[in-house]
Amino acid sequence: MEQVGKFRTKDPTAAHVYFLPFSVTWMVKTHGADHFMVSCHDWAPYASEGNPFLYNTSIRLLCNANSSEGFNPVKDVPLPEIYLYGGEVSSKLLSPPPGNVPRRYLAFFAGGMHGPIRPILLHHWKNQDSDMPVFEYLPKDLHYYSFMLNSKFCLCPSGYEVASPRIVESIYAECVPVILSKNYVLPFSDVLRWEAFSVQVDVSDIPRLKEVLTAIPESKYRKLKQGVKAVRRHFTLNQPTKRFDVFHMILHSIWLRRLNIPLR
Repeated sequence: MEQVGKFRTKDPTAAHVYFLPFSVTWMVKTHGADHFMVSCHDWAPYASEGNPFLYNTSIRLLCNANSSEGFNPVKDVPLPEIYLYGGEVSSKLLSPPPGNVPRRYLAFFAGGMHGPIRPILLHHWKNQDSDMPVFEYLPKDLHYYSFMLNSKFCLCPSGYEVASPRIVESIYAECVPVILSKNYVLPFSDVLRWEAFSVQVDVSDIPRLKEVLTAIPESKYRKLKQGVKAVRRHFTLNQPTKRFDVFHMILHSIWLRRLNIPLR
């Protein structure tokens, strides 16, 4: 944000909202309604509990957008969780294969058994079906992103918390994300139709997961994949930023929340 001058001003009378770094002394002019904070840790929802203005009134940008843990979609912004290797997105995800190249696997997942949902997924599907490679830990001679780039669907179960970087990684790989979560407010869901580029499966249907995915007609799958390709730019980090990229989408989400909250 420091490098994007058209979004930042030192004149408080010209600002729509005010970024709240944790080092600043709290100001109660508007009960925090025109201030926002950013936190992407699993414990982020609890970081603001000690201040009623920050928790109840101000705009909170959180990766852990769990509506059962105090996330309020009217005033809070769900941040897409993006895993950066040394500050960059993995180069392997920047150039997915052409759309006409067939993908070998129906679906893929690899990840630790933690949280309430992954144990169910691993119990039913770990090492069970060659069309759906599901690993608790990927063997060292296999490459995680190679599976993503060669799968039609990428399974994105919640872990300890609802958010997962797999969702954005799936979009980068143009692999249709399969959301396996409860109470997760998806990023940019106020402007993006997630049903047009993802599949949401109820946790109770995990034992039937292959049946659910194979029942999707090829024509619908192609539309979902086209949807993934269309929204990819909205989850992409650029330096400098570009119109409609993830930075602009986040600012747009903040602006929408600011319109929702009356100042006192």
